[in-house]
Amino acid sequence: MKANAKRTLAPRAVVLATAAAIALIGGMGAATAFADDDGPAPKSSVKLSQNERGLDDAAEDRAQVKADKVSYDEATAAALKAVPGTATSAELDHADRDGSLVWEVDVFGKDHKSHDVTIDAGNGKVLTQHTDRDDDAEDAAEAKAQLKADKTGYGKATDRALNAVPGTVTSYGLDDDDRNGSTVWEVDVLGKDHKSHEVTVDAAGGKILGQHVDHDDDQNDD
Repeated sequence: MKANAKRTLAPRAVVLATAAAIALIGGMGAATAFADDDGPAPKSSVKLSQNERGLDDAAEDRAQVKADKVSYDEATAAALKAVPGTATSAELDHADRDGSLVWEVDVFGKDHKSHDVTIDAGNGKVLTQHTDRDDDAEDAAEAKAQLKADKTGYGKATDRALNAVPGTVTSYGLDDDDRNGSTVWEVDVLGKDHKSHEVTVDAAGGKILGQHVDHDDDQNDD
């Protein structure tokens, strides 16, 4: 189960928006995309095979982590270089169409807009970048409120999660706790036990609020 703040590549949720207009960014050769939701998914330098894309969730997570050459921290740094601001979520995921493996990073920019940045999981290059046009004033206000409440940051939150569950971070996201409305970091970790763990970290104080194995993954895992 993924944190609500994070997005996935289609057709799991919404087709990844990509280039209707593409421009090179500096020496990185990164493509900046401003497209509708019907465009093709970006192509990464690393891909999952068709067989790997058909695995159950836990096995698929393991395949993605094995193929990934870029850490969540490196992917976030690349996204923040492209869009100065504050990272609010990141997720390692692949396109069902061709298996391209990418990091999806959400950044609340200094322009007070939400930006979607896609990072190649093989070489760390920015593949696409666009403003989330679905966001409205209410969404922006919510993001600002969450960031104001956050005193931990994604770096400390993921560190706390890894201290609780040694392994590899596959996603993180700043979100509201459905039970009490407090702001939390939801961190997904593929543990050294080869199981997917969900760790909830209090955004105000950095305390671990909850931790459990993803039961859906666990039940599908042989």
